[in-house]
Amino acid sequence: MTLRKKTLLAIGATLIGLFGAVHVTSSTILLAGFTRLEKREAQRNVQRVLDAFSNYRDELNALNYQWGIWDETYQFVEDGNRNYITRNLGKTNIRSIRANLMGFINTEGELVYGVAFDLERDKTVPVPEDISGHLSAANQADLQDAENRFTGIVMLADGPMAIATGPILTSEGTGPSRGTLAIGRYLDAQEIKRLGELTHLDITGYPVNSGAIPAEINRAISRLSNPDADSSILVETISEQLLVAYTLLGDIYGNPAVLLEVEIPRDIYRQGQISLRYLIVSLIVVGIVFSISTLLLLEKLVLARLAHLSQDVKKIGSNSDLSRRVSMSGNDELSNLGNTINGMLVALESSTKELAAEREKAERLLLNILPEPIADRLKLQENTIADNFAEVTVLFADIVGFTNLSSEIEPADLVRLLNEIFSRFDRLAERHQLEKIKTIGDCYMVVSGLPVPRENSAAPVADMALDMQAEIARFNADFSQTLSMRIGIHTGPVVAGVIGIKKFIYDLWGDTVNIASRMESHGIPGCIHVSSATYEHLRHDYVLEERGVIQVKGKGEMTTYLLQAKAANSVPLVS
Repeated sequence: MTLRKKTLLAIGATLIGLFGAVHVTSSTILLAGFTRLEKREAQRNVQRVLDAFSNYRDELNALNYQWGIWDETYQFVEDGNRNYITRNLGKTNIRSIRANLMGFINTEGELVYGVAFDLERDKTVPVPEDISGHLSAANQADLQDAENRFTGIVMLADGPMAIATGPILTSEGTGPSRGTLAIGRYLDAQEIKRLGELTHLDITGYPVNSGAIPAEINRAISRLSNPDADSSILVETISEQLLVAYTLLGDIYGNPAVLLEVEIPRDIYRQGQISLRYLIVSLIVVGIVFSISTLLLLEKLVLARLAHLSQDVKKIGSNSDLSRRVSMSGNDELSNLGNTINGMLVALESSTKELAAEREKAERLLLNILPEPIADRLKLQENTIADNFAEVTVLFADIVGFTNLSSEIEPADLVRLLNEIFSRFDRLAERHQLEKIKTIGDCYMVVSGLPVPRENSAAPVADMALDMQAEIARFNADFSQTLSMRIGIHTGPVVAGVIGIKKFIYDLWGDTVNIASRMESHGIPGCIHVSSATYEHLRHDYVLEERGVIQVKGKGEMTTYLLQAKAANSVPLVS
């Protein structure tokens, strides 16, 4: 027999003995403790029921106080007026206070008026004949004291009734008392159910004078009625799932009246059984793990670490997360291998970050050259990018006097001023959501309606042109210059696409581009020159002045217009 098998047998025998000892000990000690705990919990639950019944009596007592300490009741006992009965003792009022009985007794002990009500059938019934003797037993020793009242249970032929009595006084609580008011409620199944709802417990009530009481209920009554009983609460185990607790409610004479039975699920006991099972299972699992770890200790020292290293490398590869590192403790060949892999990951992460940075630069450069939709198509290696657009609006702008200025100042200053002007124009183009096509010398070209078509492409271009005039005026004020703009606009169809394989550019072709260029070249310095096609799109929202018919190179005579301003009642396109 190998050493591994011998070790396995020794460990197995030890674990079996340990499991047996733990199971016996837990069954006799742990479960017994849980049983005692659940019985104490059952007694506390029954005490909650008794407290709830005490509150129930207080509620009935408060109801008696409300009706008894009242000028109208005080007068009614004296004169028995029917108006009081009609207004206060109808079915609606009796039902609202859930009263089965209301009795008005004068100082001579005579019943002035009594009303009984069947809440279940919702109708008045005769006053029980056997109630009068109990009413006369009510404590009326000090009828002048509003606090002198009497509450308890009386046993009637129709069942037990909770009754509250008290003196009838004025609304100020003064006398002399004119008698006693009694209010009663049958402790029937409905009232017991309401008591159960208040305590969230399953409660059943059994009148002790009932002839149809089960044998086990009779035994509970006998045990609780015994003067030598240890407690007023009796707890019995029915099954592994259920406990039953009993307690007696006494009547006004101190005799047993109602037995309350409270059914309580054995949650604590079941939790103890579950805990015991978990303990045994945990010990079994720990024993098995301990046995296997003892047998495979030598192999685990190498194979587990190697598997862990392989798993770390696999996770890094599957997630492509080069920021992660493999973990390998120790000072042997495996730990050296882990350090080597980490060094390789550091180098790869650095290279990847540099590559990502360069790719981001290339992305930004591409978006500076091309519109984003066109750049996306180019990245998808679309060979030929060319699109027809039925209607766009093209703007050409030229800086008047910039050529003369270029011969008067240093080249660096010239470029700085031109960059300042075109940077301002770029911000305007972005604000009006226009596409900048190119700049040629001191000429600036933008278009509206491509690469994404838009409704009324002329309006944002008109706004751009007006803002360009305002911007060149601000530039002159900032840099002490006298430059002006010559701007031309035309609306029509174009073809747009990307040309070239190196230093490619997104450009426009078509007669619309040529006419827009002619509008600029034939324009007036400081004015915005628009064609009749553009005029048709702008005439309702902008102020335009007809320039008249002019001779346009390559196009002949054309009627053109000068854009002056935006109409006062127009809605801004850009906030």
